[in-house]
Amino acid sequence: MQRLSKLGVALLFVLAFGISHADTYIGTNCAGCHGQTGMGGLGPPVASKKYDLEYFRDIIRQGKGMMPGTSESELSEEDLVKVHEELAAMPWNEDEIPIAFKVGQFLSTKNTGRIFLVVFGIATLCSAFVLYRWLKFAGFGVLFPYMVRFGLIKSAWIGLKSLIVDGFLVGSLWKSNKHRWFMHGLMLYGMCGLMLGDILMHFFNPTRADLPLAHPIKSLLVLSGIAVFAGVGYVMYRYKTDRYIDNGLTLGKDFLFLNLLFHTVLSGFLSMLVNRLGISDYVMPIYIYHLASVALLVLTAPFTRFSHAFIVPAMVATTRIADAIAKSGVDIGFTREPSPGRHHKTERMAKDALAKIGLKNVQDIRIRYYP
Repeated sequence: MQRLSKLGVALLFVLAFGISHADTYIGTNCAGCHGQTGMGGLGPPVASKKYDLEYFRDIIRQGKGMMPGTSESELSEEDLVKVHEELAAMPWNEDEIPIAFKVGQFLSTKNTGRIFLVVFGIATLCSAFVLYRWLKFAGFGVLFPYMVRFGLIKSAWIGLKSLIVDGFLVGSLWKSNKHRWFMHGLMLYGMCGLMLGDILMHFFNPTRADLPLAHPIKSLLVLSGIAVFAGVGYVMYRYKTDRYIDNGLTLGKDFLFLNLLFHTVLSGFLSMLVNRLGISDYVMPIYIYHLASVALLVLTAPFTRFSHAFIVPAMVATTRIADAIAKSGVDIGFTREPSPGRHHKTERMAKDALAKIGLKNVQDIRIRYYP
């Protein structure tokens, strides 16, 4: 019994010594990323590292990679020296390296960039194919010879102006219903802000180090995320209250897009929150959740409501060009096209239907719209 009590006292002494020996390190933000035992987390293992004090100080004060710098007001010079000594004295244990660090090594900034380069490449090719199909159905090929007669430069200018005014600025909605324009703009301009912020982050903060909320890029991302979140909330409210929101064709795809967008923004805010709170156990899982949400949103974009952002402006631009050509006096078979691609699309559908029921000379059939 006496031997056991002596052994217990010895163990308590060792534990107490070990805890007090690293109490400064554990009380800093360092442990949030590098683990309580210094064997890694979101950041790499730092236990038993015999860093030179000057080199260690430079890393702490200036940061390295995704690790932000720590000012003297956050970690005093005295505590910095203590952390340096504590880390050097910590034992190295391979078994304590968490899976989060191993996953984090794979999801480095460079590897993540490569993954999303492939994701965006696939999405771009699919979007180009979807847009090609819609323009084909709208009869852009039929309209093109008249564009040549009218002037390709003039046609391109009219199309570009329409993409900006009708597409990006949503001019028609602004004239008809400013409330809907604003709610629509929350998602449209919020997403544009998120994309712009990510591009700026790539150039001005390539290591993705954490930035203060007052930083212009960080503020842009946060405000854009809030705007998108509010827009998603409004659309969800419409799903609940608008009895005609289901068009019978795209509700499932629309709902998929809305959910992926919701999870993308939510996971982005959660990633920022847990990182700032130093909840190291949840940083990597939520970061992976965010990356997966973004990847799924982009990959499904050509086939969900997301495609609305580039298909509708292109179709409206086609209509603007057709209207301008008709008004110029060039005979294209009608005086006005009532809606994006409606004339050529309807004509193509009518010819296909007539051909299927066996009528001959369907190519000679012309459909006319009159104002």
